[in-house]
Amino acid sequence: MVKIEKIGVSSAAKIYSLTLGVLGFVIGIFYALFFSIFSGLLGDEMYSYGLGLGIGMAIVFPIIYGIIGFIVGALGAIVYNFVASKIGGLEIQFSEDDKIPLL
Repeated sequence: MVKIEKIGVSSAAKIYSLTLGVLGFVIGIFYALFFSIFSGLLGDEMYSYGLGLGIGMAIVFPIIYGIIGFIVGALGAIVYNFVASKIGGLEIQFSEDDKIPLL
């Protein structure tokens, strides 16, 4: 068995930030599509407002989600490192089939 005793805070924060940033981009695109369609139904005066709001969300959501992901990833790694130092790390067992052959 392999024991994970410590997680790098900066690496966990970067991974969470990138993951949530991509998720924020996907959600922002859905909001952009929703507001574009919805503003088209309301008439010409709302079209530019809805389109601008949707595009703004597609830009702002990944930034906000990325910042939140960085903070949550760092805090999660700090909490894990503290708990693992007190009670031990997470034990993982790898099977023989998972080994990658060397070329």
